[in-house]
Amino acid sequence: MVGRRKTASPLPPRLYVYKGKRQDTYYTITVTNERMNLGHDLLTAKRKLLELEEGRSIVGTIGELLDDYLKEVGEQVQRGKRSARTLQDNEAEIVNLKKAYGTMQPKDLQPHHVWAYLHKFRGKVAPVRANREVSFLQAAFNWARGQGVVRDNPCVGVQRNEEESRTRMITDVELDAFVEFCRSNGHLKNDSERKESSDAGLRIALAARIAYLTGKAQAQVLRLHKTQITDEGILFGQRKRGAATLVEWTPILRAIVEECKALPSKTTSMYLIHSRVGQPYSSQGFKAMWQRLMKEWVEQGNERFTFHDLRAKAVTDLIEDGRKASELTGHRTESIPAKVYDRRAVRKSKAVK
Repeated sequence: MVGRRKTASPLPPRLYVYKGKRQDTYYTITVTNERMNLGHDLLTAKRKLLELEEGRSIVGTIGELLDDYLKEVGEQVQRGKRSARTLQDNEAEIVNLKKAYGTMQPKDLQPHHVWAYLHKFRGKVAPVRANREVSFLQAAFNWARGQGVVRDNPCVGVQRNEEESRTRMITDVELDAFVEFCRSNGHLKNDSERKESSDAGLRIALAARIAYLTGKAQAQVLRLHKTQITDEGILFGQRKRGAATLVEWTPILRAIVEECKALPSKTTSMYLIHSRVGQPYSSQGFKAMWQRLMKEWVEQGNERFTFHDLRAKAVTDLIEDGRKASELTGHRTESIPAKVYDRRAVRKSKAVK
């Protein structure tokens, strides 16, 4: 009598899988007869098992290293150590890096490979994006180096592409005119019926005012919660490696906030800037609204600017007034606001004597 043929397990020795209802869980049995979970991803589980057996870190390909580091960034976002925008940018940056180096071993990547990526291939098409992508690659190798996976970082010391600092400076008159344009729904000039009922322009106008008055980034403005409104001012939590900031009340800021609280909503919203259904705008949704409005603004003979330029205007105005910009932006030092956001075309100073 012939017995049933046994099929070979696709898993390596000492690696087992528990078939769950929603996802599989891989595990091994230690020498002390204890079960040790190795996660839900097969490749990650195999690598962890090898690390246990050989007593050293095994990273696999550069593509796997980048995936692992991206997961680490995601966990930092959940812990509030990184912004969701950073994760979103990293998810885009990893695509071209994996196309170039995904199948290579980390030890095989050399500085001349990184230089070619920056100056011959990716950098020829998008030099600034190439710089950002290599910065992510360098951060991933630093992370792997700290774990003993690699010894050297091939990105260190490689010359980046030159970048021109943005110099667009919005004037007070220009900002006032733009806000009035938003409030009047100037971008709907050919749709009189919708122009009478829409308040999208008003919401953008209020968001722009808050961004300038508080010196905060778009993500912080769109996620501004009503619990952050205090008797002393608006309390913004720590962002990235910066400090928490309290933007104290001024009559203008208080008036704008009160106007935000009065925005119509189908449900009670806990956000200061929100849609008609009471939900905060997503980054992509708000960007689409902004671009539609800015297109009409330019067609009427005005100069384009970005939402991020509002923060630069805030910092520049503070520096012109002799105040510390970092007290508003939350940066630990004055060097970053001065380097990134100072848009003064001419520096002014009194004579020494």
